[in-house]
Order: sequence, then C-alpha cells, then structure tokens
Amino acid sequence: MKLGVIILAAGAASRMGKAKMLLPIGNKTILGHIIQEVKALNPATICLVSGKYTAEIQAALDLSSVTLIPFANWQAGMAASIKFGMEALLEKEPAIGGILFVVSDQPFLERQMLFRMIDAFQQSGKGIVAAQYQDQFGTPVLFHPRYIHQIRTLEGDRGAKKLLEKLVDDLVLIDFPLGAFDIDTEEDYAQFQLLLKQQDAY
Repeated sequence: MKLGVIILAAGAASRMGKAKMLLPIGNKTILGHIIQEVKALNPATICLVSGKYTAEIQAALDLSSVTLIPFANWQAGMAASIKFGMEALLEKEPAIGGILFVVSDQPFLERQMLFRMIDAFQQSGKGIVAAQYQDQFGTPVLFHPRYIHQIRTLEGDRGAKKLLEKLVDDLVLIDFPLGAFDIDTEEDYAQFQLLLKQQDAY
C-alpha cells in the first residue's frame, strides 16, 4: 500500500505558551520522535503541517525526510489544517492508498502502534482505522482515499471526530491507552516526564 502521512503541528499551543512539540524527550523533541516513528513505516511521503511555530521547527529539527507545509491560516482550527495537509499530500501523491493523520502532541506514539493500524487497515477491508483510548476514539487515524471528499467537508476544531462518529460501521479501533495523554500545559509535561520514567520508553 502506498501510504501518505500528515503530521499536524500547526496549533498555537495557547495553554503552554510555547512550541510544545519541541519540548525535549531525552535527546529528542516530541515532534522529532514522532517524525522518527512515522519514518519507520516507509511511507511514500510525509507532510508536516506547521503554523505559528514554523521558524522554530525549522531551526530545531532535521526535516530532510518530510515535506514542510507552512499553513498561513493556522488559526482557522484543526479541520482547516487537516484539509490543507491533505491537499498538499494529494498534490504530491495523487494515487495514494491510505492517508494517516498524526498529531504532534501525543508523545507516547510509537511505530508498533502504527504498524498495528496498517495491518488492521489491510486485513479488515474497512475504510478507517483509528486509535481508541478512555472510551473514545481519535488520532492517529488512517483513512482510505474513498473518504477524501468527506474530509474536505470538515469544519471547526473537532477535527475528524464527527466524521468518525458517522462512519462507525466502516471503522476499526486499535487500543492505544497512552494516546489519551497529550501535552497542553507545563503540568502535563511534568506528568509526562514522570510517566516516561515509569515506562522506560526512551
């Protein structure tokens, strides 16, 4: 399957007040870690949608393996970033077999989880695979290209969740308990560092 990946990193990080995706994890940053895990999938292309912190991302990371897509209208919300990234990906790879969306503030994302999603996508025949945590579903999400039109209709800050709710009959869920943990505040980051020591993940 020809896979395209879109990393969504255009948010304002308003509660953190700084580029949370560039917070350190050991000798990496959160976003650097996510890029590394996504690269392991050997996708056809990786598009990184940036916004307010484009300059900081460029300065901090080796972006040679990704296509940086600065989004001037990043304040328009998550749905706008999703659509912007998807159109950029389709311009590069119009014959894509699957579109994987990941976010830049899930620090426990690992390649094993992503490989499980791809396996479920290929074996189930379903059109969508999403992560499941705390009795809800969300990112990462892998879409069959037959849903491109519906993705183009997304609006607001809920991203693709409304669409997933409508399409549950064509949806496979993969357990990702640590997916519930994202970093929005300094307290979240402190909690993450504590969890990291317990997980010994890095």
